[in-house]
Order: sequence, then structure tokens, then C-alpha cells
Amino acid sequence: MHSRESIKTDQRQPPVSLNRRNFIAGLWHGAFLTLGVSLTQPTTVISAFVADLTGSTIWVGGLMTVLTVAGAIPQLFVARLIEPRPRKMPYLLTAIYLRVISWGILAWSIYLNGGQNPMALASLLVGMLVVFYVGGGLGAIPYTDIIGKIIPPNKRGAYFGGMGILAGPLSVSAAFAARYILANVTYPENYALLFGMAAVGLAVASIGFLVIREPVSENTHQKPQSWPEYRQQLISISRELRPLITAQLLTGFSLMVLPFYVVYAREQLGAPTDSVGWFLLAQVLGVSLSNLVWGRIVDTSGSRKMLFLCAIISTVIPLFAIVLGSLSWMALLPVFFFAGAVFNGRKVGFQSALLEVSPAAERSTYAGLNAVLILPVGFLSLLAGLLLQYWAYSTLFLIASGFIGLGAVVIYRWSLEAGQSS
Repeated sequence: MHSRESIKTDQRQPPVSLNRRNFIAGLWHGAFLTLGVSLTQPTTVISAFVADLTGSTIWVGGLMTVLTVAGAIPQLFVARLIEPRPRKMPYLLTAIYLRVISWGILAWSIYLNGGQNPMALASLLVGMLVVFYVGGGLGAIPYTDIIGKIIPPNKRGAYFGGMGILAGPLSVSAAFAARYILANVTYPENYALLFGMAAVGLAVASIGFLVIREPVSENTHQKPQSWPEYRQQLISISRELRPLITAQLLTGFSLMVLPFYVVYAREQLGAPTDSVGWFLLAQVLGVSLSNLVWGRIVDTSGSRKMLFLCAIISTVIPLFAIVLGSLSWMALLPVFFFAGAVFNGRKVGFQSALLEVSPAAERSTYAGLNAVLILPVGFLSLLAGLLLQYWAYSTLFLIASGFIGLGAVVIYRWSLEAGQSS
């Protein structure tokens, strides 16, 4: 039996050397993964597709919730099983190809259905997206551990930022392609084509991890801990993660409203069908250009200061949506740009912060427990969809802004505590 204290003593900060091959291969994967995701953004393309199929904000919000739950629940169980394994790559590759297959099946099914049965197509969409996000959940655990092993702490900001810089031209090109396809290919073949192209992008992205040389973890357990032992470990870790979890939950209200900006533009502002392509382009540009900033701030000032800045911008975005929405749907383009920037900033900042607080031997468990503890964020979109049956969009945006602002305060205090303890 390995006590948690002995693990932390031995492997809190293991020596990590930068391997150029691994660094470049990781960037390759991230760049082409972003390409695939850019073609099928859940907060623009998928939200618009679900709204077209069902005409319901409850379906839009409920789908975001289902996807979050599907991605989070498996992680804690996977963490317990693979944490003792010296190599995590086989599990990551399995998860990646599960996602590729699910996207391919979805594209082919949409093409065959041809929009003849919208509710059956919506159900199929949910089913395949659940498989896709389960694959993402299964892959998140080994991914976190592998990146922690191959990227030194002082290069993680450069890694995440560099990934975005490489992905920028690809994702912008994908957004232009998506806008053209949505406007010029008949429905629903346009969505089938986007999902099929996304599957190809993910398959190409997998080449990066095929060539990575994963270091073998030392001092790992011979077998998974028993559940009573593992439960005690989880309780102890949850106390250490409390500030990080609180920050993610409060700033997660930015994710609550994110799928509804496009629905707001379509339903309230009269945005045409091809507006989804413009919104996607603005969001992808925000993601791409912000990488020039977020990675630099993480490496020079730390993840917590970066997250504070990100939270401040997130607080203002819903207010911008209210003000700019009074002008026209085109005026919402800056909202999607900054929403993309902070969505990406959350990933860069919180991934870096999680790696900073995680002992090497326990990265899998830290990542899995973190995913489960922030699960309530996934239900916020469903709550928003229900509230929009009775409330105005402006009311929802104001509430979200207030909670995100509280998250900024929590991050600021967390940053001060870190400075005092260092």
C-alpha cells in the first residue's frame, strides 16, 4: 500500500526535461484537434443545429448539460484504474479513435436521414455526441498525465500558447469553410459535411500522439488501490482543490450563457442562417489570437493572475451582449470574439493551475476529481434553457455576469494567498 504522504514526498516536482520531438508532436495534436473542434463548435454550430431540429432552448441547454456529464463522470473511475500504469498512451489513443468513429457515424447518419425525421435525428445527435464526449472524458486523464510528464513547468504556458498559435490559421480556415458550407450546402447535408471533416481532423491530430515518446512513470502502484483507500485519498485531495474548484464553478457561469448567444441572435435579433458562420469565425478568431496573450501571461506571471484577467473580461461579456444586442445581430460579433478568447483562456489557465497543484504520481486522480467536482457547471446550461422559457435573455446575462464577477474575486484572493505562501 502506498500512502498519499509518501507519494507526495517522492514525486511532488519530478525533473522534467524538454524533448523537442515530444513538444512538436504535442503541438501537432493540439493544432489539428482545434481544427476539428472549430468545424463543430458546440456553442455555435451544434447549438444552431439543435435549435433548427427542435426549436427549443431546453434542448439546447439540456444537450450542453448531457455533454458535460458524459465527459466528466467516467474520469474518476478511469483515474483509479490507470493511475498505477507506467504508460498512459494506449488509453489516450483508444479514447481519441472512439471520438473519431463517433463523429464519422454521426456524419454518415445525418447524410442518410436527410432531415426527414428531425426528432430521430436529434436523438441520434445526442447519442453520438455523448459517445464523443465520453471519449473526451476517457482521454482527459491520460492526456493530463502525459503532458505533465513531457512538458516542463516553465514551458507549459509556451506549450499551450504555441498550440493555439499553430492552430490559429487552421481554425480560421475551418471557420471560413464552415461559414461557406452552412450557407451554400443544403440542410442537413451541410452539417453532415462539417462532422465528417471534423472526424478527419481528429484522425490527423492523433498522429501527434502516435509519435510521442512517453516517459515511463516510476514508483507507480502495482495495482489500483481499494475503494476505501481511494476514497480517503479523494477526500484529502478535495480539500487542496477547494480554491481551484470554487473559481471554476463561479466563472463557469460564462459557459452557462455561451450556447445562448447564437440562439439570442437568431430568435430575438433576426439573424439569418448564415450568421452562424460569422459567429463561428469571430469565436475562432478570439480563440486563436488570445493564445498570443494567455500563454505568455502564464509563463511570466502565473496561471492565477492570468485567470483573474480572464474572469474580469468574462464578467463584462454578458453586459456587452445586452448593450450591443440593442443595435443589430452584426453588433454581437465582438461578443463572440471575446467569448472565444475567454473560453480558451479558461482551458489554458485552469489546465496550467491543475498541473501546478498536482503531484506527479497523482495527476490522474487530481484531474478526475477536478472534473467531477466542477460537474455542477454542466447543469447551468440546462437551467438557463428552462429559465429562458420565462425570463428575458437580458435577465439571464445579468445574473451570469454577477456570478462571474464573484469568481474573479475568489481568483484574486487565491492569487494573493499563493503570493504570501511563496
